[in-house]
Amino acid sequence: MTGKDPVVGQALDLLVPDFGVDPNELLPAAHAGAAKVRAVRRRRQTAGAIAFAVLLLFAGAAVAAQQFDLLSFLHTSDRNSARFSVSRSRTYHGAAPLALTCPGAKTGAFVCEATGPMALGTRSYELGMRTDKVPSLTRQGMLASLSRAQANGSDPAEVARVRDDLSRVGDDFIRALAVLSRIETVGGVGESTGPSGTERVPPRGVPAWTACRELTLTTFRCRPLAGRVGVASGTPLYFLQPSRDWRRVQAPSQGQSDFGRVLEQLLGRKVTRDETRFFVDFATVAVGSGGSSSGAKKYRGTLIAGSGARGTALLAPQSLGIRTRVISAVAQPLPHGRLPGDLKRSGTLRLYRVAFDLLRANGVDAAGRHTIYVYVTRARRLGVWIVAWMASRP
Repeated sequence: MTGKDPVVGQALDLLVPDFGVDPNELLPAAHAGAAKVRAVRRRRQTAGAIAFAVLLLFAGAAVAAQQFDLLSFLHTSDRNSARFSVSRSRTYHGAAPLALTCPGAKTGAFVCEATGPMALGTRSYELGMRTDKVPSLTRQGMLASLSRAQANGSDPAEVARVRDDLSRVGDDFIRALAVLSRIETVGGVGESTGPSGTERVPPRGVPAWTACRELTLTTFRCRPLAGRVGVASGTPLYFLQPSRDWRRVQAPSQGQSDFGRVLEQLLGRKVTRDETRFFVDFATVAVGSGGSSSGAKKYRGTLIAGSGARGTALLAPQSLGIRTRVISAVAQPLPHGRLPGDLKRSGTLRLYRVAFDLLRANGVDAAGRHTIYVYVTRARRLGVWIVAWMASRP
């Protein structure tokens, strides 16, 4: 995960999810008061996600975005991260399983099947997060955020100073920030173990991060996330689990963020002292306020397992990311033909027809009774049964 300025990152937590940049060029003075912060580059399977999001949204931002190549900015040299933009108008309400198996993962669209987080396979993806809704904030909203900071313990004199700073910031600066408010960066799927300065990456053409939409309750259409424009808010984002065919390469350098450069491109000029002071002063207020108003939700895969085969099958609907009430799990004979995915017929493989009620329509599925077929298998090393595959038919 890319690092960010500790002070500014805490400041912008008041408004939007984590500010995923390190704006050294823009805010050199902010480093003087930097405190220890959680944002460091992590190369673990349980990836974190950061929002490269900033302050305010104005309708005129789309005009400013045409002044430079936003698409080139969305592409990074880090194979284990993805930078993308979120749509202000589109929202996804469908299912979001904790894990997907995508044997056909590639540079274009591909189809995935819902599985358990511990399912075996070389193209297993785990749910990292859902994209946040892009905030629509005005100057009045900013003032309200400062009031909340004061209520949370910030010095009233400091809050008053930031209000004065805000009054000195021009609308062109706000519009430029508005373009960047829709940009997010996620990363952290590679492993850092090994020779210094290297990391493991997926095979060429296989995306480390994907954005997926439901086709059925157990089938999803996914696309590579890196460089994608207009991802609907609420879209589930999945990160690839390392497998034997990953390669070790030189890790990208951790240089300064190009946030400042892009901001200046949008403005068509250098950032002014008033604008820099506004950032620094706002950061000072936020550090003392504590807490975050963003309420951003992060997701990690959890073990869907149990001591018995049927009990584990009953847990499967919980991993679909929708509100359900499970009705029954009835054992079924294994199909005579080919098993789905990489499943192998063995004495530990079981198939159950699981009926459940969807408590609320999600924009794709109607509320009411639904049925899925759940394959479970025994993980011998753990001594438990796990969900291996889910399908809409046997």
